[in-house]
Amino acid sequence: MTFDRDYGELVFARRAPAPPAILYLRQGAYPPVWPAEAVLAALGRADFVAGHLVVLAGQSIRRRALPATPSA
Repeated sequence: MTFDRDYGELVFARRAPAPPAILYLRQGAYPPVWPAEAVLAALGRADFVAGHLVVLAGQSIRRRALPATPSA
C-alpha cells in the first residue's frame, strides 16, 4: 500500500521485482477514514487485487496487471 505515485514506475519502467500486489491510494480531499475503508474494501476482493497495481481514488478503482517476475 502506498501514497507514492512513483512506486508503479519502479515496477513497470525500471523493472524492479513486483510484489504480490500494489495498492496506490491517490491523495485528495477525502475524510481521514477513507484510506482504511478503501484498503479494507480492496482486500475483501483479494482475487481482484492479487497480481495487479490497483489505483484507488475516491469512488474510482483502476487496475493494471503487474509484470511477471522472471523465474530464477
